[in-house]
Amino acid sequence: MKEAKKKKFSKFYTKQILIISCIFINIIFLASVFGRYVSNNVRGFFGRTKEFYFYSDKLDTNNPNYQIESWSGVDDYTITINMHSYENNLLETEYDIEYDISYTASDNIICQLSKTQGMISADTNTDYFNLTITPNAILETGDKVFVEITAHASSPYEKTIKGKFTLVVGQEKLSYEIIDSVNSPYCELNITNTLSYYIVSQAFDTYLSGDKITRDTYLNLTDTNKAKCYSSIVTLTFNPNDVLIDNTNNAYVNAISTTQTQKNNYTYINGMTFKVDALSSQRIRFYKTDVSKDYTYPKNNNTPIITLTNI
Repeated sequence: MKEAKKKKFSKFYTKQILIISCIFINIIFLASVFGRYVSNNVRGFFGRTKEFYFYSDKLDTNNPNYQIESWSGVDDYTITINMHSYENNLLETEYDIEYDISYTASDNIICQLSKTQGMISADTNTDYFNLTITPNAILETGDKVFVEITAHASSPYEKTIKGKFTLVVGQEKLSYEIIDSVNSPYCELNITNTLSYYIVSQAFDTYLSGDKITRDTYLNLTDTNKAKCYSSIVTLTFNPNDVLIDNTNNAYVNAISTTQTQKNNYTYINGMTFKVDALSSQRIRFYKTDVSKDYTYPKNNNTPIITLTNI
């Protein structure tokens, strides 16, 4: 009897273990399936969120600040904003993103947007717009203007990116250098005019004497009215005992005036005055009377062999 009871108990105990094991295995299987379901859905959610790429080359969520130096304070200044909807070559948004464009600006400028609404196409994942700044007041060297540009997307997700731009009116100027070397038969005077505007010297049409006009405005004037404007007027003085000007040079040919001196009953040019256009350079050749000299300026000499003054 005792042996029969033991066998019966052993079978019962084995059956219970098998049942518990099956239940435990099923729990593990269901937990795994549920875990994969949750994981896949979470990944899908974040994947869909990550697909929303709304970026720019100049605007960002941290509102970066840009400062542009040496603005003329007269010419228009155009800022181009490039937009894109990709993270890299592999990750890009697969639908169009529409966005609104706005700005706030200082009182001394007028701003013009090329558009107030944009769309980053899913085909190209790129878009752009321009904002043009025009001064509406007389600006002096050191004056500043600013504009803050905002791009806002609201669908399917919301994101705002911004950027602030400050333009500083700089000290544009005319500079020059002399290029030379020992045994060279001539030296060259290089003049660079970084001024981007013209000054009216004689009133015409609606312009008064002393008015500043942009380079584009100047280029659209008649030749008669161009003659009434200048960007920079330069006067050169030099000693013909040291250097002789190349009289085929355009600056000499188109000179406003020249000065002469007498030497051994010969007349020599020792100075001239001429105009230098905005955003341009002039190169004038001078022949040396002594090729052993090196007139390089300002690198090798503190005093130039050719003196330049300008207005």
